[in-house]
Amino acid sequence: TVRLRRVRAATSAAPVRAGADVGLLLIAGVAYWQLERQTDATGGGVLSRDRTGELGIDPLLVAAPALALLAGTVLTLRLLPLLARLAERRSARGRGLPAALAGWQFSRRPLRGAGPVLLLVIAVATGMLAIGHGASWDRSQDDQADFRTGAAVRVLDHRPGSPGQTGLYAALPGARDAAPAHRTTLALSGDREATVLALDTAHARDDMLMRGDLADEPPAALLRALAPPARDDDRAVRLPDGTRRITLDVRIADERSRTGRSPSGRAPLLTVVVEDRYGIAYRLGAGSVPVDGRVHRATLDLDVTATGRRAAPAGPLRLTGLQLDDTSPTVRPEHHRFTVERLLATGRDGAVRTVPAPAGTRWRGDRAVTENGEVVTRSATEPAVSDTAPLTVAYGTGADPDGNEGASRIYTLRVATTGAGAPRDLSAVATRDFLRAAGAGPGDTIDVPLSGEQLRVRIVRSVEELPTTAAGLDGEAVDGGALLLDLRAVDAVLAQRAGAPLVPTEWWVSAAPGKAAEVVAALRARPDLEPQQVLVRDETAAELLRDPLGAGPRSALTAVAVAAVALAAGGFAVSAAGARRERAAEFAVLRALGTPRRDLARLVATEQSLLIGAGLLAGLGLGTVLTRAVVPLIVLSSSAARPAPPVLVELPVSRVALLLAGVAAPLLLITVASALRRAEPAVALRHQGEG
Repeated sequence: TVRLRRVRAATSAAPVRAGADVGLLLIAGVAYWQLERQTDATGGGVLSRDRTGELGIDPLLVAAPALALLAGTVLTLRLLPLLARLAERRSARGRGLPAALAGWQFSRRPLRGAGPVLLLVIAVATGMLAIGHGASWDRSQDDQADFRTGAAVRVLDHRPGSPGQTGLYAALPGARDAAPAHRTTLALSGDREATVLALDTAHARDDMLMRGDLADEPPAALLRALAPPARDDDRAVRLPDGTRRITLDVRIADERSRTGRSPSGRAPLLTVVVEDRYGIAYRLGAGSVPVDGRVHRATLDLDVTATGRRAAPAGPLRLTGLQLDDTSPTVRPEHHRFTVERLLATGRDGAVRTVPAPAGTRWRGDRAVTENGEVVTRSATEPAVSDTAPLTVAYGTGADPDGNEGASRIYTLRVATTGAGAPRDLSAVATRDFLRAAGAGPGDTIDVPLSGEQLRVRIVRSVEELPTTAAGLDGEAVDGGALLLDLRAVDAVLAQRAGAPLVPTEWWVSAAPGKAAEVVAALRARPDLEPQQVLVRDETAAELLRDPLGAGPRSALTAVAVAAVALAAGGFAVSAAGARRERAAEFAVLRALGTPRRDLARLVATEQSLLIGAGLLAGLGLGTVLTRAVVPLIVLSSSAARPAPPVLVELPVSRVALLLAGVAAPLLLITVASALRRAEPAVALRHQGEG
């Protein structure tokens, strides 16, 4: 037993005994640590920019994956003796001669097949790294395409909207739904900047492209948490379906004048607020209305687009507010009564219908007098609804005694329906970077300036990343994260404060299955849109997949893997042939003692299969660890930066199984050929005797 242990100890490789494998592992660990630090600091991994902005390569960082592969491969030498002892114990319990001899031979000389095993480990690990890099890179490009567009199609349209313009998106051929959005930036402390995205979550809920691991819940549930209270449609003046034009017969009379005419000749500007199915409020100017006690007709076309074309608005439409603006008289205040005598709706066919106010319609109103933008006086009004008039409200104009010497005082009368459903606090989803930059956390409230108002926002959810928010309005990366709000809720709060609603700056369009091309063709056929304003998810993904920065490493890794497999097959064949010649005399003695040729073939097959199995298992383990550790550091975006969202490592089981089968198949063929090779025992014994 002592002699056998000495023999086993003597067979250990000198570099292993000297600790060279541990030293190589330490060097690989330092290189990997440096690569990880470089990636965290600059996002470029092995690539970095010098002072002139030129990309450069750090040789140590490039060598880090290779050093890790070599270190892991050499460490398998320490596992072979352990595997040999396990094989010996298992074979000793067996009854067959081939298994017993194979186990004994393997335990007696565990490192005799170290060379082929190391080549096999390198081949499998390199192949798995190539598969993992390729699959992860493909997945990363798809994730980046989702992240950049947010939907199947996203349209950048910054022009002031109209009901007809919005209708173009609602009626897109092939589109399943469309969601308006408003994008802006928010300045944070430390010169940091965050993206603020107000999105119609009700229409984007089921179609927002967001990877599941970026949040603790599905995107639909995430967006549902931002939804405002349901609006009360019974309290609003709903326009008939298909309305293209509205007409208001209005009257403004001075209550102190017998004729109803204003002594100062007031003629306030009338603004009509119409809301579409997306909750977008359109402030439509209806011109001046003289205060003379007479009925004046104001007509508003709702189907005009930005280019003057006609398009059906995104109905159903609702009349949600009216506003009067004028300068206050200089002599004495006046008291007016504003009445909407009749509301008419015209359809596409030209038919005119009277729109009655629903029985439950309620209005709220206020009158404010401002000077240089500062509120001088503010008071509530009491609008009324009757069977003969949808709206009647009395108000005072106030007086401007210094009107000829300074800025004029302006009075504003606002009347709105009470079914707006504005929340007390806005709910928001924030990214982790935003929480760190703002010094906030889930459940905290912050002030966000929007449309000239400071809005109170409560953070109800946190996520790793939000689609389309990595860059600001100028296209440069933002370092303060992002905040997601509900557009309808924001507009409801702004309307409650008499602020201007947010104008949609983009549209998120979800296409029906197989209809994305039809949606894109319809958008790019519009004369009011430039091709670059239409961002298509599939086109973005195809462009990213053609990126040479990812295709280069992918091709290189594939070539190295193929070369490693070929080298492993060649090395295994040479090793098998050498082992066969080396043991020719041993096999001749066994044949002379009556051992069947079939048992000798099984012996060779068992020994070689042990080596193949050990190499495949070690390569499988090393390849898995190496892929999950290295791939996130070497997959970069087209700008040589860390991709957003972060890389999700993919290692397809089916491809790995094909790799193992492809690597093992030639080795098994070599084993079969070696096992079935016939040798003459008499010749071998004669040569041994002559030697």
